[in-house]
Amino acid sequence: MKAFAIILIVLCLAAMGGIGYLYFNATLDIEVEGCIATDAASQAETFQALAKAAEDGTLTGTLFRKPGEASPENCVFYSYTLKITNKTFLKAEVVEVSVTPMDGDMLQMGQNQAVDLDSGKSIGLTTTILTTKEGHNVREGTVTYYFWGIPFSRRITLK
Repeated sequence: MKAFAIILIVLCLAAMGGIGYLYFNATLDIEVEGCIATDAASQAETFQALAKAAEDGTLTGTLFRKPGEASPENCVFYSYTLKITNKTFLKAEVVEVSVTPMDGDMLQMGQNQAVDLDSGKSIGLTTTILTTKEGHNVREGTVTYYFWGIPFSRRITLK
């Protein structure tokens, strides 16, 4: 009986060590592939739809400030593309990107569905913000994801 108890303790410690290893190595490789700037005047219908959704409170995404009197001629869309690779043994759930706003940023368009990333797979994830033409395209962002219901996040520079 004593030998059986020792074996169970050793197995329990090994399992705890394995879980600890997975937890401390549970990160995603994130690579910023670039930024595409699109003049809002060339996307006037999208701009008007977003401005109306922001005013109505039906915007899917994050509202930094209401566009108000802004016009498409003095605004720009910045679309940031990231390549995210899951090199862990765990499935990453609800992977999302949020941009830290700067002066002039109005909104970040939201994703319509949650993005999960299986072990050993890569995805391209794009997020778009609407801002004024006065600023630059370099932003700070946060990639948030979950492993086994435990939240993780990484700060990145978008450019």
